[in-house]
Amino acid sequence: NATTAPGYSGVPVIILDGTGGNGGNGIEITAANCEIYGLEIAHFSGRGIYIHGSTAGNFVIGAAGKGNVIRENEYYGISVDGADYGIIAYNKVGTDATGTICAGNSYDGIDFINAADHNQVLLNHVSCNGYNGIQIGGSGYNVLKGNIIGPLNNECQGNQYRGIDIEDGSQNNTVGGTSPADFNKIAGNLYYGIEVKNSSPNNLLSGNSYVCNNYGAIALNYDGNNSMVAPSITSANTSTISGTSSPNATIEVFKSQNTNPTQCTNTPSNQGADFIGITSADAGGNWILSGSFAGYIVATATDANGNTSSFGTSIYTGTTDTLINECSGYIPFITAYFNSSASTVCEKQCLNFTDQSQNAAAWKWNFESGVPESSTQQNPDNICYFTPGVFPVQLTVYDANGIDSSVAILYITVNATPSIPLISQQGDTLFSPASTGYQWFLNTIIIPGATDQQYVVTQNGFYSVEITDSVGCTAISVATYINITGIPGLENSWVEINPIQQSSDAWLTIHGMNGKTCEFSVYDLYGRALSKEKIIITSHLLNHKINLGNVPYGTYYIKLIAEGYSFTKILVLHPSR
Repeated sequence: NATTAPGYSGVPVIILDGTGGNGGNGIEITAANCEIYGLEIAHFSGRGIYIHGSTAGNFVIGAAGKGNVIRENEYYGISVDGADYGIIAYNKVGTDATGTICAGNSYDGIDFINAADHNQVLLNHVSCNGYNGIQIGGSGYNVLKGNIIGPLNNECQGNQYRGIDIEDGSQNNTVGGTSPADFNKIAGNLYYGIEVKNSSPNNLLSGNSYVCNNYGAIALNYDGNNSMVAPSITSANTSTISGTSSPNATIEVFKSQNTNPTQCTNTPSNQGADFIGITSADAGGNWILSGSFAGYIVATATDANGNTSSFGTSIYTGTTDTLINECSGYIPFITAYFNSSASTVCEKQCLNFTDQSQNAAAWKWNFESGVPESSTQQNPDNICYFTPGVFPVQLTVYDANGIDSSVAILYITVNATPSIPLISQQGDTLFSPASTGYQWFLNTIIIPGATDQQYVVTQNGFYSVEITDSVGCTAISVATYINITGIPGLENSWVEINPIQQSSDAWLTIHGMNGKTCEFSVYDLYGRALSKEKIIITSHLLNHKINLGNVPYGTYYIKLIAEGYSFTKILVLHPSR
């Protein structure tokens, strides 16, 4: 974890530089559960990172705010050989740390071979590599979402061959998804945007943006995706798109890159630049999509097994339009990133979140098990958790058009609060239930140095204890009034406390103390003083009204002190008062 290095602020400050070395890889992994964050790995004659073998699964290469820069290595940037269930996220592979300057690896940017299955490639920037941006060979069930594959921030510069290559029997891989945050941006690559070939079936390509790839957006060769047939668009206007396809296929409709007729005129025009919508063909293969359309329209078809076709011929709606995703110098590139005021809290504690995204104009937060559960503020605060567990916080950011988006996820650990401790007493000694830490209080004020499990009482008052468990969560007891042994109390029959119905007041009745001065105080169950009053008793039977104010119903203590005598009575206010 190089993000702990002094001076780290999202850009690597520690570089593994293979210049002048005798060959080999930057980092080689054969063990499970390995993680790499915040490094720059460059100039190795082998791979930047090499993960191989069935024992090397469950790896994590990069995370939000902790991505790696993998550049200018003489073989692959990141190579995964036979390792499963890994995550490659938020890295720059083939560019400098800013993502604006080409620094390609000599072969594929990211490579999966030999049944490297169930891996995720999320929110990386993969450009300028000497062969494919990402290659999947003989591997399945991998997911590629939210990646920039080809363009730099400030120019339409792609990988030297395909953006994504899926080959050699690879199957059931997913490129894209159902949400704009899942879509990959695949542009400016010098061969196809995606090529699926060599008997590689059931690879879902959904929602992605394709612009200015030299040979076209999607190619199916040598029985790639079972040679799924592209749909035809038979009619297009500003309100309805319709066409034909394989029966029961899922149809995804896009604005084509030739909606902007001046860009990339030497590349195939039927590249789906902006996803518009989705519909389904009926059993006869007929489909229709209604909405508001303009520019040129193009579509793909996907069968029930996830085989996605290439794009068919584009058709003009009769109305000019513009594109969100273009390759004329800039492709929208949003990066979601945020941090929290803490990653671990206790029950009933709250957190603040700070957005650190790039190029965002709108924010959507989801706080699983938090209160509130969502927010559209840029920097939401006072998000509280009342249930123990580990919960994701997801931030989705959008551009000014509300189309281009990016997602970041962090996890919050909420530890359970200990049970409220019950104080026990033996003589003048109070005992707390066992815990990791203790702090005793007298009348809600900390007793200095009283940090043991037991405490010897030295004066009358309300005592409570706060315990701290092994993870730092605390709980405080109900305050208990203690009379020190040897100090006499007033006889129970001398004092009566009776609540007055339909009010928050009570009658204090004192017998046989004519001529004495009496001080009484009212406390809640936590020993917090609510009121204090001193009176002179002028008769053998005193009835004095105590005004408690608008306190809630519940239990209260009335403490009386009269010339060396002390006594505590309990007052219960019921809801029916």
